[in-house]
Amino acid sequence: MNVNKKISLSKTNLDVLTVGELLIDFISEDYVTELKSAVHFHKTFGGSPGNIAVNLSGMGFKTAIIGSVGNDEFGEFIQDCLETQKVNIEGLQKVEKATSMIFITKSLESPHYFAVRNADYCLKDKKTNYQLIDQCKIFHFTAWALSMPRIRDVTMDLLQYARLQKKLITFDPNYRKNLWEIDHNGAEWIKEYVLPLVDIVKPSEDDAVNIWNVKGSMLENVFMDLSEKNEMTIIFTKGAKGLTAYHSGKSTNVPSYAKTVIDTTGAGDAFWAGFMASLLMKNDLHKALNHGSQIAAHKLEHVGAISDLPLPRDY
Repeated sequence: MNVNKKISLSKTNLDVLTVGELLIDFISEDYVTELKSAVHFHKTFGGSPGNIAVNLSGMGFKTAIIGSVGNDEFGEFIQDCLETQKVNIEGLQKVEKATSMIFITKSLESPHYFAVRNADYCLKDKKTNYQLIDQCKIFHFTAWALSMPRIRDVTMDLLQYARLQKKLITFDPNYRKNLWEIDHNGAEWIKEYVLPLVDIVKPSEDDAVNIWNVKGSMLENVFMDLSEKNEMTIIFTKGAKGLTAYHSGKSTNVPSYAKTVIDTTGAGDAFWAGFMASLLMKNDLHKALNHGSQIAAHKLEHVGAISDLPLPRDY
């Protein structure tokens, strides 16, 4: 694995364009193991694509988002958060559905959640979406943006266009079967139609089980083969055990830098922000992986998906 290789990015004005869910997060105020035990919740801005765009904007990078919210007060709250954080909202669409929300347990490990979805999967195909792709260096999307028919069609068109425009394509395969329509094998569909179009994918341990249905050494063989077959980088995040990155049939390990864990919400998004920021700063892949892990560790010390994140630096 050539971890010292720098990734080539297009010379455009917009650093990162994210596509997918914009949500209201309701996070339990107390540590609970299941949502039915939670009594009080704290409302925050949420949704992985929005978190990444806000995190990177706070670091000084130019970001934009394509997503849909309701034409309601929660939608206004999300728009205000994005505008306050100087995220380009030309791709923000308001639809006549209620803004989607998610209830989450405050957790030291993988949180439990319950999603109430409406507006997030009502994204429309618009000319502005493609204009934003033309302007970006990195195109990032999530499995949420594939989990219902309407947004799936729009997202796949955008993904294929980004591929044609030779953008760096990153994918968070946060696949959860209960978010997809009944009788649709989303895991197999992602493997067949999505992964071949992606440059960098970051599965978690939950994703490894939910998509590939394997663990341990068997999983390493799967990721080794997949990285070589599709010429892609796979970043397998393992919580406190750090991460293993696979590329061209080889692997490298990066430790977790977490010292204090207050809340795991948004840690993966913080990793993406640190990792992308490092690539945009023209660092090589190995340094970007370490920077991503360091920024994720910083986020773990704070409650909620969004917190002030520092620029990546060498320690």
